[in-house]
Order: sequence, then C-alpha cells, then structure tokens
Amino acid sequence: MYNFFERHKKTIIWAIVVAFIIGGVGLIGLNQAGMFKNSSRTGDQASVAAIVNGTKILHSQLDTASTNLSNQYRQYYQQMGQDPSSLFSGANGAYLQLSIKGQAMQQLIREALYAQQAKQMKIRIASKDVDAQADKQYNDLLSNYKITEAQLVTYLHGQNKTLEQFKKEMRDSVEMQLRDKTLRNAVVGNIEPSDDQLAAYFEKNVSKYTEPEQVRASHILVKDLATANKVLDELNKGADFATLAKKYSIDTGTKDKGGDLGWFGRGRMVKAFEDAAFSMKVGEVSKPVKTQYGYHIIKVTGHKPAHTPTLAEVKTKVHDDYVKEIGDKKFNDWYKKIHDQAQITVEMPLVNAYMIEQQDKDKGLAEFQRILDSGSSDDSYLPYYIGRIYEAKMTAAQQQKKTLDDKTDQTAADKQQIATLAKEIDTDKKNALSAYLKALENTNTDEKFLQRVLTLAPDNTTVIYLYGKLLAERGDTLGADTRFQEAISKDKTYVPAYIGSGDMAVKSGDYKRAVQQYQAALKLRPGDVSILTKLASAYLALKDVDGAQKTLDQIAQTDPKNIKLIIGLGDVAYERLNAAASKRDALSAKTNRTSDEDATLKDLNNKIAQYEKEAVDQYTKAISNGGSLDVYIKLGNAYLAGGDLENAKQNFQHVILRSPYKAEAYSGLAETLMKQGDKQGAISNYRLAFSRTFDNGKKEEIGNKLVSLVPDDMDLKLKLAAVYASEYKWSAAIKQYAAVLNAKPDSLEAYRGIAEAYKWRTQYSTAIDYLKRGLQHASVAADKIDLYNKIVDVDQAQVGQNKPLSDAGLDALFQLGTLYMAQGDEKDAKAKLQKLTSDAPGYKASEVTAMLVKLGVTPSTQTPSETVQPQTGSSTAQPQASQTKSNTVHPTQGSSDGS
Repeated sequence: MYNFFERHKKTIIWAIVVAFIIGGVGLIGLNQAGMFKNSSRTGDQASVAAIVNGTKILHSQLDTASTNLSNQYRQYYQQMGQDPSSLFSGANGAYLQLSIKGQAMQQLIREALYAQQAKQMKIRIASKDVDAQADKQYNDLLSNYKITEAQLVTYLHGQNKTLEQFKKEMRDSVEMQLRDKTLRNAVVGNIEPSDDQLAAYFEKNVSKYTEPEQVRASHILVKDLATANKVLDELNKGADFATLAKKYSIDTGTKDKGGDLGWFGRGRMVKAFEDAAFSMKVGEVSKPVKTQYGYHIIKVTGHKPAHTPTLAEVKTKVHDDYVKEIGDKKFNDWYKKIHDQAQITVEMPLVNAYMIEQQDKDKGLAEFQRILDSGSSDDSYLPYYIGRIYEAKMTAAQQQKKTLDDKTDQTAADKQQIATLAKEIDTDKKNALSAYLKALENTNTDEKFLQRVLTLAPDNTTVIYLYGKLLAERGDTLGADTRFQEAISKDKTYVPAYIGSGDMAVKSGDYKRAVQQYQAALKLRPGDVSILTKLASAYLALKDVDGAQKTLDQIAQTDPKNIKLIIGLGDVAYERLNAAASKRDALSAKTNRTSDEDATLKDLNNKIAQYEKEAVDQYTKAISNGGSLDVYIKLGNAYLAGGDLENAKQNFQHVILRSPYKAEAYSGLAETLMKQGDKQGAISNYRLAFSRTFDNGKKEEIGNKLVSLVPDDMDLKLKLAAVYASEYKWSAAIKQYAAVLNAKPDSLEAYRGIAEAYKWRTQYSTAIDYLKRGLQHASVAADKIDLYNKIVDVDQAQVGQNKPLSDAGLDALFQLGTLYMAQGDEKDAKAKLQKLTSDAPGYKASEVTAMLVKLGVTPSTQTPSETVQPQTGSSTAQPQASQTKSNTVHPTQGSSDGS
C-alpha cells in the first residue's frame, strides 16, 4: 500500500496532472524553483525539516510535496470508486499520512542529493533544450486533455495562479527532469550487452514476453437500451459501424476513431464487456451489452491467440529491457552509496523513525519507542505505529515457524529454532497488544483498528467493550449490548461494561434493566457520581421519584455543587409537579366534588406552586452554572406544567433561536401555543418537531398529536405509518395506511406499506390482495414492475424459499417478463421467465416459450410426466385439471389467510 506511487504510476497520470496544475511543480521538483536553501543562510531554524550535506529542506517544501502526493492517493481511489476520506481516517489513516510524509521526505532528500551531484559534475542544461521540452509538455497537456489555453487560464485563476507562473513552474520542473536524465546517463554510462547476455536474460524472463490472447474491438457506447437497439437496427440494415460510432457514441475518447479501442487482453475491460468481446468471432457485432457506463454495441475486428515469441522476434525489446534493468541497478547502487555517505539530519522525529523503519524494522521500532519514552511527540497514534511493527515482526516469525513446522525431516537446530520463534511470537504479540491498547486509550475508536486488535486478542475485555461503544455510537443498541454482556461474562468486575449495558437499556426503554445494571456497577464502584446520576435518571423514567431522590441525596453528600445533581433535583420536582397536575386536572373535571375533594384540590394547587418553584429554581441554578440548552427546555416544561405559559414560551423560543434543530423545543412551544388557543401555531411547531427529531418514540407521540389536529393530512399519516413500520409496530402502521387508502384509494405508497405490514404479520394472502389492488391504480411501467416484484417476494415467503410459487406468484412472473420485454430489458425478462418455467413448466407454456425464443433462449422440452403443478395458495385443495400420468407432483396447500 505504501509503495503506492511505484505501483500505480500509469493509473494516476491524470491525478498527477491535476496535482501539477494545483501544486505548481508536481510531486517534488522544488529545487529549481529556488526552495532548497543552503545552511549558511540565516533563517528560522524551526522551519527546517531536514538538512542534506548543508542544504536545508524546509517544512513548507515537505508540506507541498506531501499534499501533492496525498492528492494523488485521493484521485486514484476516487477513480477506483472508493471513498478517499475513509483512507485517511482512523489509525490506518494516521499511519498512511505519516508514510506519505516519509515518502515525500525521501524524495526531497533524493532531489537535494541529485542537485548536489549535478553541480559537482558541472551538469548544465542548455536553455534552448529546456524551452523546447517545456513547450512540448505544455502543448501535450492541452491536447491530451482536450482543454484550451483559455480554459486552463480560468482554472488557474481559481487556484490563485497566473498562466505565467504556471509556465515558469513547468519550465523549472522540465529543467530538473532533463538534469536528472543527464545525471543518470553520466553515472550509468554506455551499456552494450553481448548476444549471450541477451539470450540468458531472455530465458530468465521469457514470461515477460509471452503475449496473452488479445482481441481488437470497436464499440458504440450509448446511455440507454432504446438507443442501443436503434443503433443495432441501423447496423443490421447495412449502416457503417464507424459512421454510427461518430454519430451516436458517448465515448469521447474513441468515437472520432470509429469506436476503435485497439488491442487488449483479459483484465483490461469490465467483465461484461470482456466476456462478450472474447466470445465473439472477428467481424461479429454483439447485441447490446450493459455495463456501469451504459450500453455497448461491440464489433470484434481482430484476434490474436496467446503466443510465446522467439528471441529473434523480440530482440530489440529484450535489449532495451536489459539495458534499462542493468542501468537502474547501477544508478540505484550509486545513489545508495552517495546517500550512505551523505550527512543527513531529519528534524522531524516521527518522519525520521518511519524512514529508519523502512530500512530496518528493529532500528525503526527502537526509534519510535525512544520518541514515546521521551515524550517528544504529541501524536496520539504513536503507540499504534509501535504496535504495527511488533505485529509485523510477529507475522514474519509465524511464517518462518510455519516453514520449519512443515518440514518432514526436522533437525535438532530446526526444533531449537521453532522453540525460539514461538517465544518471539508470544513476546511480539503481547507487545503489539499492549501498544494497541495504549493507543486506544487516547484516540477515537475506529472499527478497523478494533478488528485488528480483536484478531490478536479475541478475549480482551477492554477491546470488546470498546467495540460495543463503537456500535452504540452507530445506533446499533442490540449489537452494543451484546458486546457489553460479552465483556461482563469474561470479567464480572469490569464496571464500564455494566454502565454501557445500562445505557443501552435506557435507549431501549427498558428502565428496570437499566436500574439493575447501574446498581451492579455501583456495587463495584460505590459512590461513583456519574453512575449515581445515571441511576437517578433511570428511576425518574420509571416514575420512581423516591428512588431518584434517595440516589440524588447520595450525590449531595459528596458533591453538592455537581451540575447533574442540580438538574436531577429539578427533574424530581418536575415529576412531582406533573403528578400533582394530573391529579388536579382529574379533580377539576369532576362536577360534583365533595368538601374533602375540594380540600385536596386546594392542597394540590399549593403543591403545584411549590413543585414548580423548586423545579424552576433548580433549573435556573443549573443554567447559571453553565447548563446547556436542554436545561432551558426543562425550564420551559416546568413553567408549562405549572401554567406559566408566557415564561414557558420565552424559554422554548430562546432555545429555537440558538439551535433551530432542537425538536423538544418545538414540541414544547406547540403545547404552549395550544394552551394559549393558537391552534395553527401549534400545528406548525408540531410539524417542525416531527421533522427534526430522530427519536422514533417521540416521532410517534408528536405524529399522533398532529394526526388528531389535522386528520385530513394523508402525507403525515404515511410518514407516521413509516415510523411505526421502522419499529415493527405493524398493527399501528396498518391503521395509518388503511386511513390513507380510505381517503386516497390510488395511493401506491400506502398499498406498498400495508402489504409489507401484512407480509411481516405472515398474512400473505392479504398482502398480495393489497398489491393487486395497487396494480389497478398503477399507470407507469416502473410502478407495475415494483408491485409485481413485491407479489413475487410475498408469495415466495408464503410457499417457502426454493419452492415453486403459487398462481399469484407465477402470474406476477409472467407479467414481469412481459413488462421487461416491452422495455427492452432482455436480461431481467429472461430471469423472470426462466424462473417461471423452472417453478411451473406447464404454466402458459406456449406463450412463455414464444417469449423465450424471442429472447434467444431455447426452452428445454418438458413431457407431461415432468410437469410440476403450481401451488394454488387457497384454503381448499383444488382438483387438478389433468392427471394423465401417475408421477405428477401435487404440492401442499396454503392457508386462506397466509398465516
């Protein structure tokens, strides 16, 4: 991965051009731009990244080179359809960025040494040669990428660069290239191999010259199947392929050449295209071939079988390859010698350690460890870099040990070496794990890193717990709790896992279990304020005010100024306020109250005032101590419960102004406005609350309030139904979908939703009935295809996987085949019709056969004795129309309601 540039030179040509345009002089090429500085000059030493025989390499140079190389990585991975941001995230991303800096530094050092050696050898490049080559590269850039100079000027302007600056930087880069080429020629000298040397080289490398099977093809690429069929029809009528390519093809790289792609071997094209091209004869034209780029009409114009040439046939290439290989070795040996003799000081400890590691893992490990021990780096991933080296050493030792273990004739020395390697493996594994755990303590958790550590130590409690935390952050409550429980099973004293499990219970609404988990954690860590706070919140969710109060009292004994304590006391007062208000409202609604009830009502009003004041005081105190906007919402709710509507309104509006995505503030404001008689204002704010909450429980609550206020809003009912469906609350979802269909019997979304709900309730017949009713209102082919596919899915669920469909499913397959054929989608049409013939060979046999023949498929002949009768899906067994053969298969019958 980290020898990226060498392995992907050809692939990233365009990325280099982009980096060149943005970065000025490409990957490195900075010496000619005057960026290398001699150490005799004065300057800020902190800006120096390295010194090479007195020549300074500045941090700005390294940053530029690193950025350009990083851009090339990103461009390459984007071209490969991958997300480059994931490449640079987490622990692996941190190491990649270090490696990029290391590679860039190595290249900058190389450039500095080249410049010094060229100066010693008095190598000078004539200005006219530099100008000529720079002009050629500039013109090639414009022509190869089909851009005008005006377009380039516009692009450069967006990068705060002028055309003159760009051309100067290009000329500097060309001068460096020519200098390096001249330097290489001077070092390598003239290489003239003998015939014997070439023969030996050819024999050793004959596989390089073996030519694989190749085809030459042209193609016409279009966006859609309809256009592809139109082109094919014109070709069948005698039109010229090259002419149609120029007219129709959207491949700008080949259309002007008549679609010619040249010669190519296997592995060069996408699979569907390759399979078609290599299966065709010369002169043959394909039917439309679908790929991610569109639809291709392919014409094969040449074919070359695999061929191993003689030396005479490829002697020129063998000569060039030999000269290059020998020349490369001589030049690399020369460079190693001058590099080893150079006085090089790298002022960046981690980059220096990385470079040492590339040459010698043990020395690199020692340097990384020295940096960690000295505290001279604040990189939180430093222990991870160390862990990687230990893991690499462990892997290498494992491979050596396996080689010795596999020997059938082990010597005493082998056995001793195996024992030594086993100890090394164990030590390296422990060291790697220790380093990784240290890194996990101070870095953001990422899944790839955790998986890496779990591979080393699948039973490590800390890593299992951290994996649970990662799943919790992603919203996977069940998966997270499973990991927390696994951690507890491995270590009954591991407190964080009990807390994590309690947190997941809270998210699931299982507050009793949350209380149990928090209490278990408290037994292991008595008096822990953070656990006590969580426990108090769980008690409040259970409406156990006394339990919450006792828990908060424990916090008050040790940390009376704790802001969570203050908020918790406010929450207790608020719960008491709500309970008193509910009793008051119930009594107030009675028309014939007794004197005792009147006395109770008076007492309740007094308590309400008292509880409201307590809650308001505590929340206000929390706000003055830095409480968040959520405390303002609590304060608003306290005012609302106590009947102080204006103060409630002001607090909710305060939150909305500062954070317009707090759903609870909109909901609280809506309730306040309802009590003030502003129904439309309440509806508007309920809608905002519904759209801005991610809590499905709250969405249900708000949605139901809205539905009661605007019962004719069918879109709202569809959204509420979808919320219920996402929570697997099928009865509630069905109720909303049914209400929509009563008002809008043409709502395909409602038919799909209600059918899905009945499918999950295993009421398959009812689900299919609703899908069929939906088909009566489907006017677009895409909607019909979707509904018929859903019928097939439901029917397959009813009869069981890999079992023949019933009549409903078979008819849906037939209709799908017809629809796909009408759209020209032969692939999907074949799939549906072949599934139909597989499940029920006798079903509409003549029509299906005719359709398959049109699609180029010759159906297998079926005899009456081989016919499989489809399932009827009805509650009563139906007699077969014909039972002329004793071995006709009769499937089991489905139930009337599909349950």
